[in-house]
Amino acid sequence: MADAGTLIRAARDPVEFSRLLCGAPLWDHQIAVVRSQARYRVICSGRQAGKSRLLSISALHKAFTSPGCLVLIVSAGEIAAQRVLADIGDLCGRPLLRGSVVDETKSRVVLTNGSQILSVPASQRQIRGWSVDLLILDEAGFIDGDLWRAAEPVIIARPGSRVILCSSPWGGAEHFFRQMWQRGMDRPDEMYESWHWPSSISPLVDESLLAEIRKRETAEYFRREYLAEWQDDAGTFFSEAEITGSVADYDLISPEAMNLMCPYDSEAGRVIRPFGAAMGLDWAYSQDAQAAVVVAALDDGGLNGRELAYFVPWLEYRYRCPYSQWVDRSAEIAMAYEMRIIGSECNGVGAAPTETLRDRLYRQGSATVVSSVWTDARRKQSGFGKIKMMMQQGRLVIPREPELLRQLRALEFEAMDSGTVRIAVPARAGHDDLAMALLQSISCIRPSLRMDGEIPERPGLEHCTTGAGLKVPLQARPVEWHMSSYMVPSGRERGTDAAW
Repeated sequence: MADAGTLIRAARDPVEFSRLLCGAPLWDHQIAVVRSQARYRVICSGRQAGKSRLLSISALHKAFTSPGCLVLIVSAGEIAAQRVLADIGDLCGRPLLRGSVVDETKSRVVLTNGSQILSVPASQRQIRGWSVDLLILDEAGFIDGDLWRAAEPVIIARPGSRVILCSSPWGGAEHFFRQMWQRGMDRPDEMYESWHWPSSISPLVDESLLAEIRKRETAEYFRREYLAEWQDDAGTFFSEAEITGSVADYDLISPEAMNLMCPYDSEAGRVIRPFGAAMGLDWAYSQDAQAAVVVAALDDGGLNGRELAYFVPWLEYRYRCPYSQWVDRSAEIAMAYEMRIIGSECNGVGAAPTETLRDRLYRQGSATVVSSVWTDARRKQSGFGKIKMMMQQGRLVIPREPELLRQLRALEFEAMDSGTVRIAVPARAGHDDLAMALLQSISCIRPSLRMDGEIPERPGLEHCTTGAGLKVPLQARPVEWHMSSYMVPSGRERGTDAAW
């Protein structure tokens, strides 16, 4: 713990606080934000512009210098929420704060002065009921407008409360983040102030490398990711309306949570696993991510019509993960769910780990079918076309996971001379691992009608609604003992004919 004089100086100004805590000052564009007196501070940021450090310093300075206050950080997904608090936890280990932390978990930091910092994924249940002194929305462009309307009231009962909204430029012209940012840019005042941070604003950015990336990428991608400029639907495969119309704020079900949901049959001497699903796997090269996406028929409690909807109960991705570890983890996911079928990419590096996974599940007594699939241009065209159709029909629900949404939004299409359509995330424009894993899992789905009595009605079930109007239970789960929707993947072999 630092001496009293140091703490007083730190309390006086967030810039001094950052210097004492990190040993380095904030950059000029960060200083402009932390010293702003606007009630709503809105930042549209490119990559590596310094927003993560800004949010961490802002949260800690408020909590450290205002005893008994509450800082609430709302992130667009569970993984993002954990990452934000991990950054704050790293700063809490510095000498200035080391003695001031009395409790630290994956979602909360409590200081000795009674202040708390909470980091939660975007969910109305997580947000309602708090009275907050500083509300931070990380990747606000990925957060639904209804959730923002639920979040904003948490500041009205705290005098002097403030809001920081920060995101890369995602969302249509009607999205609240884009509108608030434009308001602060056009008419900055004591209520709104906005900033535009292209990647080049950071003093650490290599300008020559940035110029090289610009030559390699499409103009649309570079303007969005590095110049932080909004790019509406031109050139993208999925429209903004299709994506936002499919997103819902339901709870994901980890394999560990699924194990707890499955009852143990003492007479049979085994765990009963009634929740069927399909999974898609995308295997990584050295710089990519191993990715898994689970898709299942949605038990909607009778909230919707006869047509079954399908949702993503779990997804996972890991960078620089050895194939052997990802085989182990994929088997854990498959064993936790009653995994009917796995579509596993076999071209590129995927052939050997696919075969290893198949053997692993067989030796563990699993009935899961591991089907090798070959991903080429025709399969992408058919597979992403199927996803697009299910989105337009309101039959596909995806979680508000920023990396998945980012990849779906980044997919671009180009008509080739051969008559096929090339669909891909532009080279070095990030990754497409989760998007490809979603394609593999959807290729194992045959959209069906629900059978009579298959889904018991549960009146009063707490639920959220997608932009397309589909009602989704907040604690979503797969339909029990369901078989008809799962099939051997479509278009799994190489060829020149239409894949599906």
